[in-house]
Amino acid sequence: MEYALKNARVVTRDEDFIGSVLVRDGQIASVDRGLAQTGEDLAGDVLMPGIIDIHTDNLEKHFYPRPNIDWDPVSAAVVHDGGCLSVGVTTVFDSLSLGSFNGSAARGKANLHRLTEGLATAAKADMLKAEHRIHWRCETTSDVLREWLLDFSEHPMSTMFSLMDHTPGQRQYRNIETYLRNWRENGMTQEAIDIRLAECRERQARNGDTNAALVAEVAKDRCATLISHDDETAEHVDRAADFGATVAEFPVTLEAAARAQARGMTIVMGGPNLMRGGSYSGNVPAAELAEHNLLEAFASDYVPRSLIECAFRLTAPGFDWSLAKAVATVTATVAEAADLPDRGVVEVGKRADLLRVRVAGTMPILKSVWAQGLRVA
Repeated sequence: MEYALKNARVVTRDEDFIGSVLVRDGQIASVDRGLAQTGEDLAGDVLMPGIIDIHTDNLEKHFYPRPNIDWDPVSAAVVHDGGCLSVGVTTVFDSLSLGSFNGSAARGKANLHRLTEGLATAAKADMLKAEHRIHWRCETTSDVLREWLLDFSEHPMSTMFSLMDHTPGQRQYRNIETYLRNWRENGMTQEAIDIRLAECRERQARNGDTNAALVAEVAKDRCATLISHDDETAEHVDRAADFGATVAEFPVTLEAAARAQARGMTIVMGGPNLMRGGSYSGNVPAAELAEHNLLEAFASDYVPRSLIECAFRLTAPGFDWSLAKAVATVTATVAEAADLPDRGVVEVGKRADLLRVRVAGTMPILKSVWAQGLRVA
């Protein structure tokens, strides 16, 4: 299989230029500057690497599209895959929670088994066109985490683990009054709130350190990437880095982001944070990290389309990033952080995961998607 894509605005790791790309057997065979005579004419549209998303919650939403309504897990995986490709994501880390306290039926142990088995079945049957991996989000305060982690970490698609602690009053929920207001609005009395809050804190004290150490050990044994989630302080960052975490996902303060950079961690922010103009929890805006040269990469979190929009938003006035630097936040930098050296850049020998993008102002319009050389959208 061989074809050429010509007269494109080719985006490499460090620059962009008008040129052409030759694809052979699923890999990039050559990258050339200037106008070419043969090949599919991209008419000056952007040709960039396929997007890599290390954190998307959307698989769960297709499995449980409504409360108490489950969907066939293989079908859910296929629909989710198509949604990812439709916004340019060719490598997907499906983030699934272990020991979550949010009560979602999709996060129960039996349903997690159904969901992950369905994902693997769809992948083996060649129903998925993007490459899917599992990112286990590990709630370190959970009483069931140890049992669940030792079970689910054996899944062959497990390649990423993150350390989470959603105890109210710190990290993502550091504004405790805002957090407790939600409990009150759901009808909880002050007495019930006090009891529940004490239980959360006691569970954190009982499990936090031992479970974090276990997650780090499992990640190391599997040669998987370890991520720290929602760090608030320099101490949070140092603790995670000492465990072996190499990625700081969604730091909630400028202090934490700066410390993560000092420890050599890749700083990943949520795409919706940038596109909405800030964090819904009132934490540090991604734009503020950009002002301090602390913004390095994005994950979609809960809006997969946000990634391609982030890349082009960063080229707009107010940020004025080069196209190559901006595109790297959802491609090359993420590939490096996730230890995927075979993709994320338009370069000879790399996987031909490619996107054709037309730009209307700063709004990207996705025209074509190739995954390992095959046109999939």
